[in-house]
Amino acid sequence: MKLKLGIISLGSVSTQMLMKEAEDLFDVVKLIDLRKIEIKIDRGITVLYDGKSLDEFDCLYMKGSYKYSNILYGLSEIYKNKCYVPIDSNAHIIAHNKFLTHLNFAPEKDLKMPGTYFAVKVSESKEFLKTLNYPIILKFPTGTHGKGVVFTESSQSAISMVDALDIFKQPVLIQDYINIKSDIRIIVAGNKIVGSMKRIANKDDIRANAHQGGNAINYVPTPEIKNISLSAAKKIKADICAVDIIESDYGPLILEINTSPGLQKITETTKTNISREIAKALFDETKKLKEKKQKVTSRSVMNSIGIKEIGAREFEAELRVSNEKIVLPDFAYKMSKFNAGEDVLYRISENKIEIIRTGK
Repeated sequence: MKLKLGIISLGSVSTQMLMKEAEDLFDVVKLIDLRKIEIKIDRGITVLYDGKSLDEFDCLYMKGSYKYSNILYGLSEIYKNKCYVPIDSNAHIIAHNKFLTHLNFAPEKDLKMPGTYFAVKVSESKEFLKTLNYPIILKFPTGTHGKGVVFTESSQSAISMVDALDIFKQPVLIQDYINIKSDIRIIVAGNKIVGSMKRIANKDDIRANAHQGGNAINYVPTPEIKNISLSAAKKIKADICAVDIIESDYGPLILEINTSPGLQKITETTKTNISREIAKALFDETKKLKEKKQKVTSRSVMNSIGIKEIGAREFEAELRVSNEKIVLPDFAYKMSKFNAGEDVLYRISENKIEIIRTGK
């Protein structure tokens, strides 16, 4: 069974790291430049790459910044029933917008976030800014790598800042400031945590992001943080993602989820091959889905020609031994339709035993 992986991205260093590891697992690994994709909608939907129909894949792993969230959403919707797509279409929209992330997690008691306020045009809500407890953080909902984050210590400075930010014509997210100079990044891949680090902000900076020059150390997540990270990934249906968390007096708080995390810093910090772990998670789920599809196809063919079963069927089970004798599961005896006293042929080799009816 050959497996073909397509990675749709901008071709970052992290993508190259992942491709290198995936090539040891998948039969075919292809980089697809997100900027060269077009979606044609005309009595149907056609995805074009460099002007030609995009090849078929067993897995399409899509990643990119918030600027590409719409096309990532569209591609995920198109391919979600055709192959393994590890990140749900809505996750590309939710994770790339901090306000939507907070809104999505709000009903979940275990997924707590810092107190957050959202306004389309804060400059017209200056009285509201006077009611807050300071200091606060001002953010653009779609900022990345710590960009678009402003710290203000008073209502006067906040009002001045939103007047300045108003030139960007973007909504502003306001968050309670938690006086902690570090955050925790967790990488989730295939329902497990494959890497974690604590990022520490430089002196006089509130941002711990590696892209802003912050340092990092290896971190062993607590059971609570493990559960929060896995639950957050599951909530937005992202099999591959990063979850950023801070430890506060109110317990762990989620800052954001990133569906296109960088891998260089966490690989260097943890001394773990994170790319390999992600590639393995993609491979395992792709193989599982393809095997399932093949079984469904085989069953459909059998039903269409009126045959209930073709060939042998495989089951995984624990081997039972009693008094140095192998004991077969009940279902194996029933499905084989052997009868006590029949003549059989035993064919034995290393790691394999066959019992064959001779018909005598």
